[in-house]
Amino acid sequence: MLDLRGRAQSFADAGLAVPSFPLGPRGAKIGFGALDSDFPYMLDLPQSRIERLLLARALDLGADIRWSATAAGVTQDDTGVIVTMADGSQERAGYVVACDGVRSFVRDATEIPFPGIHNPGSVILADLRLDGLPMDSAYGDLSANGMLLVFPFRDGTCRLVLYDFARADIPVTEPVPLAEVADGLRRVIGQDFGPREMNWSARYRSESRQAPAYRAGRVLLAGDAAHAHSPAGAQGMNTGLQDAVNLGWKLAATLGGWGPEWLLDSYHAERHPVGAAVLALTGRQFRLNTVRSPTGRALRWMVHRLIVPLPPVQARLARDYSGMSIRYPPAPPARPGAEPGAAGGRAVHRLAGARLPRGRLTLADSSAVSLYDLFHDGKFVMLDQSAEGGPAILPDRIQNVGYQECSPRLPAAMLVRPDGHVAWASDEADPAARRSAATSAAHLWCGPR
Repeated sequence: MLDLRGRAQSFADAGLAVPSFPLGPRGAKIGFGALDSDFPYMLDLPQSRIERLLLARALDLGADIRWSATAAGVTQDDTGVIVTMADGSQERAGYVVACDGVRSFVRDATEIPFPGIHNPGSVILADLRLDGLPMDSAYGDLSANGMLLVFPFRDGTCRLVLYDFARADIPVTEPVPLAEVADGLRRVIGQDFGPREMNWSARYRSESRQAPAYRAGRVLLAGDAAHAHSPAGAQGMNTGLQDAVNLGWKLAATLGGWGPEWLLDSYHAERHPVGAAVLALTGRQFRLNTVRSPTGRALRWMVHRLIVPLPPVQARLARDYSGMSIRYPPAPPARPGAEPGAAGGRAVHRLAGARLPRGRLTLADSSAVSLYDLFHDGKFVMLDQSAEGGPAILPDRIQNVGYQECSPRLPAAMLVRPDGHVAWASDEADPAARRSAATSAAHLWCGPR
């Protein structure tokens, strides 16, 4: 997602590339080396650093950031939303996106429910140094007393996740002293690994919750305000960023006046199933890693030692944990009575909704360009396997690209969304018929001329 906007390298330079993800027991892991990606690894990066990188980008784009501005009221009508601040001032906007976390005030003020459950016990999170572990790879271990996960950062510190069964009932409001971390490590793993220089810590009582609707009128939910789950699997920030990228271009299209009426509703239709899948994935891993019965622990051993190492299982887990397996439903019908996902009455291509693979194009002038470099301005991209590319279609909304060759081979024509998912594709060999279908697809997704 970051590479689509030309931002991936700045994050990669700031983080630590870790080739595998620890599932819990020592040695049980998911390898990412076989992913179809220019970044086949887990990138360990402190959240504070991620925030600074995103903040710098937002400011470059002209965003107005107001710190410590507390919302005290949210009301909406047919034309906009008014947010009343704690100091009595008001802000009016066409739409409001609640990105204010699990305890979202905006979600509650809009009366969107947030059903779910508390997972048992509280988990310690801490950013610190561990002298007894090498900081070049992620580490996991389990025992009858709890679970430990360690994710190293480039500066030699790490994020520690410690579930100490003996301390699981401590209220989440209680501070986490360094001595408790050392005691917990000895109890869970049998050694304390020399913790020191703890610069942040918290207790986290994981919840499994999801809003039944990500939209209520002109208020939309994203990130933890829409879904909350166990920290197992490290899915929270990835899922929130996916929400933001999916919603951002749809809001832009709607506010720009050219987005179809159904487009903004497709945010919930696409992202709610992904959120539900993340809840299921993280819930399974949390339950498996924290099971205490002898039967459950025997099952865990079998899963992690016999099943997880199998190559097909590794491939599936790598795609699921990285988010690269996500695909969205085809577009709604272009007219009443058309088949779901049809554009201009034509059949839906098998790639519709799938993620655009990485690749390189040879353009009409024989120059080469990365596929992902075509999306830096956030437009749709129409790819056509002809040097001239055919007539321009909605050029203010769509970048029309004709090409001679592509590796890997693509369909004869594709319309790709700003978030890198395929909106429409065709294997039609006849250029005239292909252009007609492409025009229909462009109008379905991007409105009339």
